[in-house]
Amino acid sequence: MARAFTAVVAASLAVALLLEHPGHAQVRPIYDQGASGLTQLLERLQTTASALHTGAHPDDEDSAFIARTARGDHARVAYMALNRGEGGQNIIGTELFDALGVIRTEELLQARRLDGGEQFFTRTFDYGFSKTLAEAAAKWNEHDVLGDMVRVIRTFRPLVMYSRFTGTPADGHGHHQFAGYLTPLAFKAAADPAQFPEQLKEGLRAWRVRKLYRGSRNEPPTVQVQTGMLDPVTGRTFGEISAEGRSQHKTQEMGTIEPRGPQSSGLRLLESSVQGGTPEQSVFDGIDVTVPGLAALAGLPAGTLRAELAAMDTAAKKALADYEPLTPAAIIPALADGLRATRAARSALPSSTATPDARADADFLLAFKEHDFAEAIATAAGISIDPLADSETVVQGGALTVTVRTFAPQGAQITVTADQVTAPSGWNVESLAGADNAPAPNAFAARDVPSHTARYRLTVPADAPLTQPYFLQQKRQGDSYAWSDDAPKTLPFGPAPLEGHVTMEVGGVSITITRPVQYRFGDRVRGELRREVNVVPAVVVGLDSRLLIVPLGTTPAQQRLVVRATSFAPQATSGTLRLRLPQGWTSVPASVPFTLATRGDKTSASFVVTAPAGRTAGTMEIGAEAQVGGAVFSRDLQLIAYPHIQTHRLYWPAVATVQVMDLKLVPLRVGYIMGSGDQVPDALRRMGVNVTLIDDEMLATGDLSTFNTIVVGVRASEARPEFVANNGRLRQYMEQGGTLIVQYQQPDYVMRGLPPYAAQSPENSRVTDETAPVQMLAPKHPLFTFPNLITAADFGGWVQERNLYAFNTFDKAHYTALLQTVDPGEAPQDGGEVYAEVGKGRYVYTAFAWFRQLPAGVPGAYRQFANLISLSKAPRP
Repeated sequence: MARAFTAVVAASLAVALLLEHPGHAQVRPIYDQGASGLTQLLERLQTTASALHTGAHPDDEDSAFIARTARGDHARVAYMALNRGEGGQNIIGTELFDALGVIRTEELLQARRLDGGEQFFTRTFDYGFSKTLAEAAAKWNEHDVLGDMVRVIRTFRPLVMYSRFTGTPADGHGHHQFAGYLTPLAFKAAADPAQFPEQLKEGLRAWRVRKLYRGSRNEPPTVQVQTGMLDPVTGRTFGEISAEGRSQHKTQEMGTIEPRGPQSSGLRLLESSVQGGTPEQSVFDGIDVTVPGLAALAGLPAGTLRAELAAMDTAAKKALADYEPLTPAAIIPALADGLRATRAARSALPSSTATPDARADADFLLAFKEHDFAEAIATAAGISIDPLADSETVVQGGALTVTVRTFAPQGAQITVTADQVTAPSGWNVESLAGADNAPAPNAFAARDVPSHTARYRLTVPADAPLTQPYFLQQKRQGDSYAWSDDAPKTLPFGPAPLEGHVTMEVGGVSITITRPVQYRFGDRVRGELRREVNVVPAVVVGLDSRLLIVPLGTTPAQQRLVVRATSFAPQATSGTLRLRLPQGWTSVPASVPFTLATRGDKTSASFVVTAPAGRTAGTMEIGAEAQVGGAVFSRDLQLIAYPHIQTHRLYWPAVATVQVMDLKLVPLRVGYIMGSGDQVPDALRRMGVNVTLIDDEMLATGDLSTFNTIVVGVRASEARPEFVANNGRLRQYMEQGGTLIVQYQQPDYVMRGLPPYAAQSPENSRVTDETAPVQMLAPKHPLFTFPNLITAADFGGWVQERNLYAFNTFDKAHYTALLQTVDPGEAPQDGGEVYAEVGKGRYVYTAFAWFRQLPAGVPGAYRQFANLISLSKAPRP
């Protein structure tokens, strides 16, 4: 009996995890509201269908399939990506790596909010473009990644799986191949209790997926999933809905039209344990996904729960048949009957003769039905539960007020019987009853007239964990995130930290509706916005630069370092700012007192840091901290805030890495044309270069001749229309003696004819192995001799990749190839950096990944980039 109880409890916990809705998307759930939302709930009550789709990155998903299956077949659908896209570029900002992964996780959640799916991840970190499966397998631990995929399958328990990729070179990207290779292995391993038994000890259970498909690509499909059908409920085709979701991938510049008319996704069946029709009409052919079929699907003995399931089915069908959008409350009695029957079925399970696993599987499915019946009742009754906090942030040891508000139409027959706010362990939750239970003094809340309110005072422990993505709480291990044992593994983010629960009587049944606690505010441009409550430190401390570049020298070297402090505390905070310095280094002043009056106040202090004479090359750290009473604050905050996603706060040690290196510079005035956003201008300033960002007006009408060198940022041909429009002015700048350095651009750069002489740059022209050997083809060229002498050592310690979007063919009468590099097993590439003379001036196209190396503090990258910008003052080659 204990085994049976454990299995059923585990099933209930899995359902609770799936219903937590982690990571609440910023985009409004337009298809899940009102008559459309209720209709989809009623349709979902008719089926037990479920599908899991696998891919490698954000944007790999067949979003049209997800939309059709979730909103057309009304199945539970999820997309599992191996990684969060951290290794890509960012077209909308400067965030890269972990921060970019947070943004792209949010963008996937925006897409799922629209297409109706859910989202999962494995622990892998996107280390950048990969050409082969072997490279991906070498970077990631196959056993761990397979275990994560099995965990998702055992948690979500899909009937059908669909692999976007084949696991062969036809998939292109090595990550794609790895996802396609692992999916069939995970399909089998999830059903085997001997595989990953530690998951069974946690409460998960083995699960046998009934069917496995993959994208048909060049093979004839087994089934064509029609995605261009018009959904009369939403008034849109599933293709249109999916394209709207796909346009949420804004960091990848994936905004797209929303196509209408016939479309389909071709899938090829790989494995099946059921008999389906030929040709298949649906991925669920051969699987009984009806409510009466739930017993057999779960493996219950024949006849088990027959009466209860029949009553559920009858009630769900009656509610859908009787539904009139203008009088939704009329179907509440039918929905109440369905809810009672569902609860009766769950109550009858423990006394059935079924195996523990069969009972647990049945309870897993019934729990979703109970949830959907309750949600349908609340929606039909017009009930809205809206718990609001009086602040978006609360400091460790602080407090906030939460008002749980219930709204119901006038005359609605509902009775609130209980309310509650749940919080993390250690928090104190106190009900503010009686006179104190009036609505909070808030201008927006004052306009609302709830049917029922309940207020709570929540006190946060002084040692409460800060709110941040769970996968960033521990240091990454190579190219994989480290998850703690209690982390919500494979989920996008952790569950909402605070939730409001309201129990009420509606239609003769009791239902409990749970919603996340949010902070609501009005933006004068964007209107109402909502945020989850975040626990924050009383003070955050940061440095104006996380990287310092200090040249070698025989005399002391000074640099100015600014320490900033920001308060999150509602009361005045006073303390002292200071630096933690390497041995032999000094700062003036040694410390600076500060006072911050209230939440949001900021201050800063300048320190002149002196590096000693005779310093040696190497890496060291300078830390910043604020002493406030007996507490020391030494963490910096990175705020990630964009209109299309939820706000996130990432915390990093308030530390600047110091690179002491042999670096020579010449006096220069450098202009920089930003592309899609990078940190190269900051790197130039770290070197002491006088750099000016060239805006559109200066690009079009300014005197460009004032710059010795102009540097073009990555992907400028995509992100800066004025760069394209004024290409003639840049050519004139070169002809009159200027030097133009162009960092990597997408193939559109050469397709538009922007280089000074003919060249080609295909999309796959790149070297992804950051350790690939590099040969200087013209070692006496000034780019390798002035003012720094470049050697093979300057290509050591690189991160992520060598180059991308190199020229593969170019006019060798005008261009001189400077560097040659090669990925293992491929032909050498010599178009990664080329030089040309244009009139009196000079031109360099350099596809090497400076935008990654410079923020990472790679010494050789700084030495080479110093030579690039100094080319204008170098002797002619």
